[in-house]
Amino acid sequence: MCEVLTVARSRFTLKSVNMKYWRFVAGFLVLGALWVVVRHVLETRAQQKREATYQSALRSYSEALKPGMTRLEVEGYLRAKDLSFRQMCCVDRKDFSKRRYPVYDDLLKIGQEDAPWFCSEKNVYIAFQFTGRPERQEWPPDSADSLRAVTIYPWFEGCL
Repeated sequence: MCEVLTVARSRFTLKSVNMKYWRFVAGFLVLGALWVVVRHVLETRAQQKREATYQSALRSYSEALKPGMTRLEVEGYLRAKDLSFRQMCCVDRKDFSKRRYPVYDDLLKIGQEDAPWFCSEKNVYIAFQFTGRPERQEWPPDSADSLRAVTIYPWFEGCL
């Protein structure tokens, strides 16, 4: 009779230990899922806030710098505000194939985001896209180039 009670107790103890283990695992999984959801919501809100900042900057520069202005006027405006910018060919790659004459665009950095694993940076720029004169054949920027568009330009840098 003692042996039967001992076996019954050991089964009861194993069952309760097993139940506690699965409750722990289930609780851990629920907390993990909750953490993923909260993190996703926070990242989405942060991205929306950054996007609103980018749109605000775009609006500001689009109001101040109108299409048709010369490169000299645009760069003079940026320098007067003590803003550093860089130049790059062909922000709009689709448009590059249509161009018969080369033109550099100006890029003004307005933000930085998390880069994917294969790139070191993901910077966000305001791109001032210019159109050159047809008779021009060389690459250096010309002060007479005219502003064609002001856009937001995300650019992955340092990629494999």
